Amino acid sequence: MRNLYFLLFALLCGLEAVQAQDAVFSQFYASPLQLNPAFTGVSAAPRITLNYRSQHTSYPSAYRTFAASYEQPVANSPSNFGIRLLTDSQLEGLYKTSQLAFVYAYDVRINQDFHARIGLSGGILDSRIDYNGLVFGDIIDPTDGPGGVSEEQLEAASRTSVDLGTGILIYGKNVYGGLSIEHLNRPDEGLLALDDNLYAGRPQRFSLHTGAQFDLKRYSNPRRPAYVTPNVLFTSQANFQQLNMGAYFGYGAFSLGGWYRHAFGNADGFIAAVTFREDILRIGLSYDSVISALRSVPGGLGATFEVSFTIDFGDSQELQRRRHADRYNDCLGMFR
Repeated sequence: MRNLYFLLFALLCGLEAVQAQDAVFSQFYASPLQLNPAFTGVSAAPRITLNYRSQHTSYPSAYRTFAASYEQPVANSPSNFGIRLLTDSQLEGLYKTSQLAFVYAYDVRINQDFHARIGLSGGILDSRIDYNGLVFGDIIDPTDGPGGVSEEQLEAASRTSVDLGTGILIYGKNVYGGLSIEHLNRPDEGLLALDDNLYAGRPQRFSLHTGAQFDLKRYSNPRRPAYVTPNVLFTSQANFQQLNMGAYFGYGAFSLGGWYRHAFGNADGFIAAVTFREDILRIGLSYDSVISALRSVPGGLGATFEVSFTIDFGDSQELQRRRHADRYNDCLGMFR
């Protein structure tokens, strides 16, 4: 449905009361650079990651999100570099945001057992709208419906701003914990010619993530390792908070995961995921089911699907044999 009222346009273009929010992947472990720049280079070799998310598939104006990243550690150095891209399409493509950033992480050895990684990201945030598909309230006649030309003044059809972020990751033995802050400078993405005081930029996004990985030695063997990875992700942006709690179980080439997502205002949904690994290739699929009151909206929202595709050259058999203890830690296994 492309004929949208002015109210929806205001929601999109940045009134302070309803500011834009970032997409959060259900398979957050399969999009580590989108979660925290400190994850850059946790593999022992270059890695390419692709992610696609289709949210609320039964709803006509659902979200579509695509992400891609490339990262590479520097040999014999604590430095790691990468690049990440994310595009988010809303309201049948009427409103789109794109993020492109270069990321950097520096690994610091705290002691024999623990490391800390500091991450930085810098790039651009681009917002654009196809306002030719909008219908404004001032041209809607109560009897005849839409007609005429709107007096609304658009400042621009698109806006591009500098976007900065940072993060830290601490890991050792079989545990990890991290914190990231995106949109440190609150980049301006407003497209309406409003008073400057009505918009303060995209809200900062805080992500707190922690977890562990435990080997199930009773069921493991060198060819088919078995492990369980409990983890928690908390995300806060503006007035929105989200908590994901769950675990990942792996055996050999396959892994299964399940999470409960809570939005604090309501119980939001359950997430089920399956992952297949073969040498340097990893493919993941996830399914989100809505359990909140939103499942009863007219027509239904529908489920949310995600697909992840990773090529990790650090998983090659040759590099697996050459890995050193200070470059490899089981607690970050689910992020590789």
